[in-house]
Order: sequence, then C-alpha cells, then structure tokens
Amino acid sequence: MEDVKGERTYSSPLRAQQAAATRRAVLDAARELFIGQGYGATTVDQIAALAGVSKPTVFTAVGNKQTVLSAVRDVAMAGDDDDIAVTQRPLAQEIVAEPDQHRAVQLLAELITGIGRRYSEIDHVLRGAASSGEPGLRELWETSEGQRLTGARLWANALSSKGPLRDGVDLDAAVDLLWLFMAPDHYYRLVHSRDWTTERFEQWLADSLSRQLLPLTTGA
Repeated sequence: MEDVKGERTYSSPLRAQQAAATRRAVLDAARELFIGQGYGATTVDQIAALAGVSKPTVFTAVGNKQTVLSAVRDVAMAGDDDDIAVTQRPLAQEIVAEPDQHRAVQLLAELITGIGRRYSEIDHVLRGAASSGEPGLRELWETSEGQRLTGARLWANALSSKGPLRDGVDLDAAVDLLWLFMAPDHYYRLVHSRDWTTERFEQWLADSLSRQLLPLTTGA
C-alpha cells in the first residue's frame, strides 16, 4: 500500500508537467492557425493536427474552440499561462512603485508595447471573430475592452498619485486617453501594417503619453 502511494506521489508531478506541455502545444498551434487563417477558418481538427495530439485531447487540455481562443488571448496578454494578473507582474509593480512620473510613463510604454507585441494579432483575430455574431465571442471581445478600461483607470490613478497631471486633463480624461493609447490596434497598425519597429513604437507611445498626460517640462 505504501508503494502505491509512493508511486502516485512520484508520478503526479510528471503527469502535471505532461498536461502543461500538451496545453502549451495546443495553445501554440491554435495561435499560429488563428493568426494565419482567422478564427472562422480554423477547426479543432487542424489545431489537434498541428499540436500533434488527438481531437479529444484538445477538448481535455483546453476546451472547445471558443475556450481555446480565450486561453490564447490570456496567454498573449500576460506572456505565459501562469495565473497571475498583468497588474501583479514585476514591470507593473515597478510602475506603481516608481516615484517619478516621466520614468513611470516610460515604463508604462514598455508594458503596453510588450502586450501589443504579444497580443495585437490575436486582438485582430478576436475583433473579426466577435463580428460573426456568436454570443460567446462577442462577450469575450467586450471583456477585453472592459479589462483595458480597468487597466487604464489603474494607471491613471498611479500617475496622478506621483504628481499633477497636465493642465486641463482631469482623472476621467486621463483614463480615456490611456484607454485609447493602450488599444492593441495601434501596435497592429503601426508595426504589422506600417512596418514600424517595436522600439520606434515604444518611443512614440512614451512621447505621446507624456505630452497628453503630464505637465510640460521646462523649456518644452
């Protein structure tokens, strides 16, 4: 009896690692297919084939196609499959802790750019999928929009706590501006459509946020 328990204790971490590897393979395959051919043209059979697993395994490891897109979205937003909110990750915490407004904006631009690099193509897929009329996809799109507004409110409060905002920009206006600049569509259009480098986009974003939100510096 002790041997059986010992075997289960030993094999459980291995099974968890195998399950995580399978999930990653499914999500990576789905991401590639969604971006390459769109949500509507992608089937669970195609995801399974590219991931090297059976169709039932896709459902077991992640779920149906809508659930797969939702999971791909979450990983793209956060950068991994860990259950840690973007706002609780090191760079976000560094922004909150940074006392200097202008440095905080630079860090915020870095954070938004990183999300855009990972997520903008999936956002483009989700936008198109949401227009199909499927309630679950529309709800996922609206959830994404609402989460961005929540994030914008958090960053507006963080910046205003470090010093005054630009004249004529109250907290509500700051939230709206951040919500706009945080939209991954900007990254998609400028980097993927207009061939900007990621570095150029990040600098443009930092400059734009500084001009729109922060007081003018001496000599500006």
